[in-house]
Amino acid sequence: MAATILFSILLVAAVLILALLLALYLVPVTVSTIAGCSRESARATATVAWGIVGARVRVADEVQVLEILLAGRRIMARDLGEMAAGKPEEKEEKIEEKRPARPVREYLDAAGDLWPHIRTILKTVYRSLYLESLRGDITLGLASPADTGVVYGYCTAIRYALRPAEAIDFVVTPVFDREVFEGTFSLRMQIRRPLLILIAVARALLDRPVRERLRRVSGRGAAGA
Repeated sequence: MAATILFSILLVAAVLILALLLALYLVPVTVSTIAGCSRESARATATVAWGIVGARVRVADEVQVLEILLAGRRIMARDLGEMAAGKPEEKEEKIEEKRPARPVREYLDAAGDLWPHIRTILKTVYRSLYLESLRGDITLGLASPADTGVVYGYCTAIRYALRPAEAIDFVVTPVFDREVFEGTFSLRMQIRRPLLILIAVARALLDRPVRERLRRVSGRGAAGA
């Protein structure tokens, strides 16, 4: 009887793990961003969603909110300003425990050592990206009309170079008699087969030299610790 129950539990656990892996392979991660700015205000919203689970960050003049979403509905919200501020006691502890900054050279050496793994992960991420839409409508005016014309010329050249890509539509309207920067921007893209990215990251972390190098550069231990 006990063996049957144990076998049933293991079978259910195996089915759940396989279902999760299948979902990570088939269900893409959707990333969307909408931003706008004008003379009076600026605002931006970024959303990351996987299936029915998601997170959204909304930033405006006096609003900085992180929201957790379930089926598109907000189930939890946290004020980013309050989270960044933290408690006074926590701030004091962090100041006391703050370690001296490491030289930039050490980080560059670590990046060089880890570059083969980083390159593999970046390749996997790049192959998984799919751009659904990139839209922008910007009104631009600089202090110098000549500078405005130069920037507009570059933007126009880039726009026509990207014209065959139907997902991209970026328009810049020049203004030569005043300084202005306002408009809207939207981006929507998918990260397909996120499981492949997780496998690439896990494969790198399973390499002992990689783990030791990361521990050294983070100050958590020495090689072989």
